[in-house]
Amino acid sequence: MPPSSTAPPASPPPRPGFPLPLELVRRLGSSRFNYWFGYVANLGLVAWLMSRALAAGPVPVSPTRWVLLVVAGLFSWTLAEYWLHRLLYHQVASFLSQGHGLHHREPKALFGVPWYLTTAALLLVHVVLARLFDPASVALVMAGNWTGYVLYCLAHHGSHHWRYRRGWLRAMQHHHLVHHAHPDFNWGFTTSLWDRVFGTHYPPREGVLGPARRRERSRRV
Repeated sequence: MPPSSTAPPASPPPRPGFPLPLELVRRLGSSRFNYWFGYVANLGLVAWLMSRALAAGPVPVSPTRWVLLVVAGLFSWTLAEYWLHRLLYHQVASFLSQGHGLHHREPKALFGVPWYLTTAALLLVHVVLARLFDPASVALVMAGNWTGYVLYCLAHHGSHHWRYRRGWLRAMQHHHLVHHAHPDFNWGFTTSLWDRVFGTHYPPREGVLGPARRRERSRRV
């Protein structure tokens, strides 16, 4: 954990990837329709995954196993969120890291990964995993995981547009604003657990939050 009196080390340059022209990235991710319809598409995917669990075979999944698998999926999202943010959004050069860079520059703008790309990626992962493992279990774990993604998207939007007063949402808003001030730290959002496990947690001190909050205020409309 770096001391508060010293600046954190600079991020390493992104690894080679497949960047796109920046204006194309902006057009793909800045549509208001894309941003808000993404919630509809993602909730539809959760419902579809639940239906796949019901249709997976003649032996029904017990209620206890159903709940445990969905909870396991929710927890798995917290780890996926950490590594996706750390690697794909910061350390590997691609249209994803470019789009995330735009978000860091304009945190209140409505940028989002195109909904059809996340839909295609989820369907592909489901097809592969359902061939390797029990289809009902795969569908339930993925439904929990994708529910975590939807909740993350909503809470992340709120961290830049709403004023959380207390509780977990307030703590995560602090945690995330520190990330905007110090991008090498606090890559988790829904929990600080994985930042603590992997040594990337930066405590939310007021002196760190100040610059992030000032940038947020300057961009309010």
